[in-house]
Formats: sequence, C-alpha cells, structure tokens
Amino acid sequence: MKALIIFFCFSLIFIGCKKSNQSPYQSAGVITGYDARMCPSPACGGLLITIKNDTAKNPPPFYHINSTLTQLGISENTKFPINVSLNYKPDTGLFAKYNYIIISQIMVIYYLYSCQIDS
Repeated sequence: MKALIIFFCFSLIFIGCKKSNQSPYQSAGVITGYDARMCPSPACGGLLITIKNDTAKNPPPFYHINSTLTQLGISENTKFPINVSLNYKPDTGLFAKYNYIIISQIMVIYYLYSCQIDS
C-alpha cells in the first residue's frame, strides 16, 4: 500500500510538470551605442537600440532608450554593439513621438567566437 501511494505521488509530480521552450523575453535587439548628436531636442541623446523582430507597422531604424548602461545593469566596459534580449513597451508620454521605449527586462547575449588566422 505504501509503495502504491509513493508511486501515485511521483506520477502526479511528473504529470504536473512540463518544460516550456518559450523565451521569457519578447524581443531581440542590438544596442548600437550612444546617440552623440548635440541638439536641444529630446530626439537626441540616450542609447540607440535596433529591435530585430519589431512588429510595429512602420518600425523606425532604431529606438532611443532614456537610460545608461549602468541603469540597465550592463557594465560600462562592454563593447558596442551589444546583443540583448528584452521586454519593452513604447513610451506613451512626452517622448512618444521621438521613438523612445521603456525597457522592463533586459539580458545581454554573449557570443563566443573563435577564428583561425592562417599566415
């Protein structure tokens, strides 16, 4: 009887668990660098990011992020371009018409490259 109860408990655990292959991030993007334009408009400054799988009707070539790398949890020593996975929403406030986005989650994707140079 005890073995039957243990078997039943384990079978409930296995039935209740399932693996999800879905990424917790909705988009992939590339942070290309800082916007170095000098102008008094909010259209200048901040970080520039290109969203790879942007589903907007007429997506811009890049979006502005009104944050620094440190505020996003990324080291300032990281070299550009930075590949990232992220969750974001368009800024609907004052900067909406300047293609600003608000990032809720971000993760840096590191690629390891190896190359062989023959001389």
